[in-house]
Amino acid sequence: MGERRTGRTGAIAAWLFGAAGPAGPRTMAEALGLAEEAPGLQRLRDVEPQQLARVERLHAAAQRAFERRTGDAVCRALEAAVRAGIRETAAAPAGRPGTDGLKAEADAAAQRLAADAALAGGRGLNTGLAFGILLSPVVLVLALLGGQFLPRLFHGGIACPEELVLMDSLVCFAGGAMGAVFSVIIRLRDAYQLIQPAPGRAAPADVPADPVQLARMMRQEGWYRVVVGWFLATSLFLLINGGILTLLTPPAVPDDACGPGPLSAAGHQALIKAWFFWGSVGFLAGLNERWAYGLVRRGGEPRPDGPPAA
Repeated sequence: MGERRTGRTGAIAAWLFGAAGPAGPRTMAEALGLAEEAPGLQRLRDVEPQQLARVERLHAAAQRAFERRTGDAVCRALEAAVRAGIRETAAAPAGRPGTDGLKAEADAAAQRLAADAALAGGRGLNTGLAFGILLSPVVLVLALLGGQFLPRLFHGGIACPEELVLMDSLVCFAGGAMGAVFSVIIRLRDAYQLIQPAPGRAAPADVPADPVQLARMMRQEGWYRVVVGWFLATSLFLLINGGILTLLTPPAVPDDACGPGPLSAAGHQALIKAWFFWGSVGFLAGLNERWAYGLVRRGGEPRPDGPPAA
């Protein structure tokens, strides 16, 4: 049972973070069970030096592939192509044998490794976004608890108007996280187009970047985008609610919101309208960074009827 649990844990870790590559990737000669100076391999190197060097680079990159099955399949295909090339050079030693199969397998391997790198980037970004989504309610709960209990440490308290402002800020905060995630999901369409080349486009000739490092970088980018959505939404909330940014006017708080009696129907509608207003502001802040940055800059400009904003 312990071995099965370890295997499942390892499979989940490989799906999220990529397969663990070898400490030192095998060379093509080692994979074929040949010496580096083997006659057949040396003859193929003399006939197709550039193609064989490219195949060897792709073979080393395939051993660091994000998905183990992709790396194994690419390695087997390249090794079979090199074996076929060695046989061709041995069968026609006097002339230049046709090694189009070597080039075709190299192109196919480059395309599969490029798709593997795109998959690693997309999966890493999704993992980072998921971490940010899971972290958002934790931060919201901590902020709510802090607003409720921190004033008590200083022998104070939080009144009803402050509670309403705190709830509006948390709604705007959550909207910023949702907007950031939605923005990244929309832009993922361009990233997934990298997996399949456009019609008439040649297969990639270069070895792609290390997919494991790419996935790690995109994981950081994923939760970083959520954090950016938090700060943009919070900054807009402060500018609007503080009266510095007058382009958007928040809904008025009903007079009976904090009264002793029950809240009227108009008061309920006003609170719901405020909830949707601040949620929309936060969502737009996380969805469109240029819109949010433009509002922040506009909030720092001097108002026509007042002194410059601090």
